[in-house]
Amino acid sequence: MRCLLLLGWALFVVGCEGSPVVGARSSRDAGGMDSAEVGLSCPAPLLACAGRCADPRGDSQHCGACGSACGAGNVCQNGACVPDCTTGETLCMTATGLRCASVRTDSMNCGACGTACGRDQVCSNGACTFMCTGGATECMGAGSMDGGAERYCADLNTDRANCGACGNTCQEGHACVEGRCRIRCMEGQTRCPTAGADAGPSGGGESCLDTMGDANNCGACGMACPFGQFCVRGRCQTTCGVGFSDCMGVCRDLASDRLGCGLCGVACGSGEVCSMGRCVVSCGGGLASCEGVCRDLTTDLANCGTCGTRCMPGQVCSMGTCQTTCGSGLTDCMGTCRDTQTDLGHCGACGARCAAGQVCSMGRCVVSCAAGTTNCMGTCRDTLTDNNHCGMCGTRCMPGQLCSMGTCQTSCGSGLTDCTGTCRDLQTDNNHCGMCGTRCPAGRVCSMGTCQVSCVEGTTNCAGTCRDTQTDNNHCGACGNACPAGQVCSRGACTVSCGAGLTDCSGVCRDVTTDRNHCGACGRACASGEVCSAGACAVSCLEGTTNCSGTCRDLASDLGHCGRCGNACPAGTVCSRGTCTLSCLSGLTECMGVCRDLTTDNNHCGACGNACPSGQVCSARVCTVSCAAGTSNCAGTCRDPQTDRLHCGACGDACAPGQACVAGRCQTTCGAGLSDCLGVCRDLATDRANCGVCGRACPSGQVCSAGACAVSCLSGTTNCGGVCRDLTTDLANCGACMRACPSGQVCSGGACAVSCVAGTSNCSGVCRDLLTDNNHCGACGRAC
Repeated sequence: MRCLLLLGWALFVVGCEGSPVVGARSSRDAGGMDSAEVGLSCPAPLLACAGRCADPRGDSQHCGACGSACGAGNVCQNGACVPDCTTGETLCMTATGLRCASVRTDSMNCGACGTACGRDQVCSNGACTFMCTGGATECMGAGSMDGGAERYCADLNTDRANCGACGNTCQEGHACVEGRCRIRCMEGQTRCPTAGADAGPSGGGESCLDTMGDANNCGACGMACPFGQFCVRGRCQTTCGVGFSDCMGVCRDLASDRLGCGLCGVACGSGEVCSMGRCVVSCGGGLASCEGVCRDLTTDLANCGTCGTRCMPGQVCSMGTCQTTCGSGLTDCMGTCRDTQTDLGHCGACGARCAAGQVCSMGRCVVSCAAGTTNCMGTCRDTLTDNNHCGMCGTRCMPGQLCSMGTCQTSCGSGLTDCTGTCRDLQTDNNHCGMCGTRCPAGRVCSMGTCQVSCVEGTTNCAGTCRDTQTDNNHCGACGNACPAGQVCSRGACTVSCGAGLTDCSGVCRDVTTDRNHCGACGRACASGEVCSAGACAVSCLEGTTNCSGTCRDLASDLGHCGRCGNACPAGTVCSRGTCTLSCLSGLTECMGVCRDLTTDNNHCGACGNACPSGQVCSARVCTVSCAAGTSNCAGTCRDPQTDRLHCGACGDACAPGQACVAGRCQTTCGAGLSDCLGVCRDLATDRANCGVCGRACPSGQVCSAGACAVSCLSGTTNCGGVCRDLTTDLANCGACMRACPSGQVCSGGACAVSCVAGTSNCSGVCRDLLTDNNHCGACGRAC
């Protein structure tokens, strides 16, 4: 196919009917310029490369300069070839240069680039711990994706260096998908198995195909069109139709097709889209272009609020402002605040990325077109102006007519202008501002027929740059109003000091009561594992424990720290619910701080302080001359050798402090529901440090329930094999754990259902076009 595309390009350069392209020559000139570049004028910063305008900042074939192509496994970013990181990986600068790191498991880049774990620690779920947690697996041996540690954690479902098993590395150009190495396809392509080949674990037997235009795979893998037909937007047709061009047997919309942009065979580079027949860097809604790279200025730590504004260590970017914690409605995803209700890369949960062509709405990925457009067979169309979809999908205007306000007319309506067959509003159209073909630059909008800088809410246009006049020291309160040296801009006014509760640290207002990098005073950073509380660095203990001189203690049961730090219980007592108490065994009664057996004690017979007369003994709570059956006279006192702690089994055999006499044998015993663990009474049903049996500690993130360690899932999710799942939407766990939906279906309300594109209906599990299907005409099952 690549050869055919190159051949098609060569034929185009020659021109239709053999005529050469205007301004072209058949050979390179003395300076080495390609003949197709002569006479080609490209606007800055684009360069004329191989007969087309290329953006050297993001074009992998012309990265930094014409002809400088990036190798396999690399992409072009800001004019330099860097590794092409897959989903879940972050491009980090290391001692050996740039490389893709999985910040969830990389011991040298744990949670963020450059954050290294301790010698005996591993990186699990983006945090340094002593064991792997959640769905991570512990692997041994130097791993290429974990900083070279001998012992490391890996996600066998997504880790390219440990795909399906520890050490199983996927080859270049492949990604790890559900524990299998699969070929990685560019945007707009579909992964299809090669006919007759075995798609093994290394990804062999697979190809990336354009199912929207490939006649042999039209609409889906293996769906071939009949001989003589074309594939147009995933459907077989006899001709390409209006708006499409025949490119070596493939119908392409040269105005918007990334694989044929402007001319057959001209493919857009990585990160580019085809707009009006030109390859341009296009950022999605809510993103801004920072030196050719799309950034979310509301959450990006390195570009917070404005391009190049980097947050301090320990801070997150929330709503375009560097903060210590995320604001209301936002979630901290690996140090970045995300709105999981609308974020395409973190939809519903951190890391849950929506597929191409989808948006995140209410925490769910759905196909949605922008306001004013309609989903027509998977493509967003403006039914007010589109000649092929005028008023509704598929309604095509006659030759010589134009679509104006959703109606086919011989001329455009009031306030609209005919621009090459399409009615445009020159007052508001960004691509036709003031006159047909006048496109507004990135970051500007068309208002009253003029391209103007469009600043987000809360910022002001100052000489073509959006400024936050509430905090900008150079534009405080108004454009150009710079604060004097030693002052800061706070709430739009230059002040010597920060607002209430904040401290001026080198020109930045800090909350020294909670800031980990400025705890109690400017520049005083807390150590790893500590938090800043009330201006002091302290160990952050788990719920139910208290920091006692740097060690987390359970004040409810700790003998050395009972009720409060340092409060040790005396010998013979235990710590129960934070109080040192004398634990009298069953059958004993506390008399003035001493456990007494009122059935046999001569000084406390039947009741505390009731002493028997001389010559009598206490038997069965009564003073008598002789001992009752089952008791023994020990030095004039009746004793039960089966239960007496001072005469256990025989007269004079006393049990040690804290022990009881059970069936004539000394043994330690705790109260109801508690167990003796090395002399400390523990509740094995709920104790995280002694779960089920003494000494069995639950991993981080788990709790002890009914004597077993279990993942503590949030409301609305279910523990499935140690991973919290939403059974209402999870494709692999729909309605119940491990119940996977078949290919082509989605999980909705806990049930698998066919998800049909706009314009089709679900008829017994098959998507049907009720407008054209002879067997399902107007309604499912109604045959013509």
